[in-house]
Amino acid sequence: MDTHIKVIKPRLIRPRQGGEPDMLDAVLKLVPDAVISVDLDGRIKTFNPAAERIFGCSSASVQDAQIELLIPERFRAGHHAAQQRFSKLGGDSRMMGLRRIKGLRADGQEIELEGIISHVHLPQGERSLVTLHDVTLRVHSETQLQHSRGQLAELTRKLMTQERVLVKRLAQVLHDQLGQTLAAVRMCHETMVDLQSATPPPEGLVLQQRMGTLIGQAIAQVRQVLQDLRPPLLEEQGLTVALDNELRNRSQAAPQVDISISVPHKLELMRWPGEVEYAAFMVVREAVENALRHSGANAIAVALSGNALLLHVTVIDNGVGLPAGGLGVGHLGILGMQERAQAVGASVTLGRGQEPGTRVAFHWQCAS
Repeated sequence: MDTHIKVIKPRLIRPRQGGEPDMLDAVLKLVPDAVISVDLDGRIKTFNPAAERIFGCSSASVQDAQIELLIPERFRAGHHAAQQRFSKLGGDSRMMGLRRIKGLRADGQEIELEGIISHVHLPQGERSLVTLHDVTLRVHSETQLQHSRGQLAELTRKLMTQERVLVKRLAQVLHDQLGQTLAAVRMCHETMVDLQSATPPPEGLVLQQRMGTLIGQAIAQVRQVLQDLRPPLLEEQGLTVALDNELRNRSQAAPQVDISISVPHKLELMRWPGEVEYAAFMVVREAVENALRHSGANAIAVALSGNALLLHVTVIDNGVGLPAGGLGVGHLGILGMQERAQAVGASVTLGRGQEPGTRVAFHWQCAS
């Protein structure tokens, strides 16, 4: 539990004339936080209505009881020792801030509390004054949110694993079955053309040429789908080689854009966990595709840095940059990149480049 101590001038609190005790009593009744005073022996002396509500017991039932009554049993020994040390620090008035503590209601339910404890001098003697705020609902909501995020991350990891398996199977089918079938169709077509003894009529010649063109297009399309489904060389030779191959293909398809990749020599043969390489590759592919389609850039630069336990990849273009208000979390392309990264314990950030352009950064660091 994090704490800090602030020392202020000693002060003796005396009842004032003119109804001031009544005013203090009214304040204690109205404040929404629990206010509890404890003597040097740890006995409860003041227990306001908010404390009664938070702890589920009356002031009379806890009067002169040990303060540890309001703390779960497993924390009592440590709390008593800390309270004794706090009370014996000296004669100065002190204030100690508490980040988070556990409380115990009369019905046995544990609650989450935040507050401060002050050491003051009263005519009746020295007292520790505790002010507590019930944050149980907030802590419960935070816990639920963290649990939901964990479930979402786990679901994303499973979906990514299923995606990789499905893509691999589909690519295998396209390569081994459809691709082979198309190759056989082409061979049969070429053989039929060679076996024709007579010159076909012009209409037949046109159809033969058209048939050959369609078969060629079908084979090229299957190869392109295979390339899109299964990143070339990623599993066999790693992220650096696969990205280099990917960007070369992109450059051929968009020769008007200067697409480059920068990799330190020490990282050329570096390998990272398979799921991390896959996520990084797909993020770069999406970022480059977005730049080609939407940015109007004439230059896209990809850069890798890191080591065996760290991977940082940036994609920077010199296009129009992000909209003034940002893309927002609803942008599916950006959301997809962020989910891929989070599923492997990484992160994706977006910002403006220098011209202004757009900068997409993928960052992963080994947790252990």
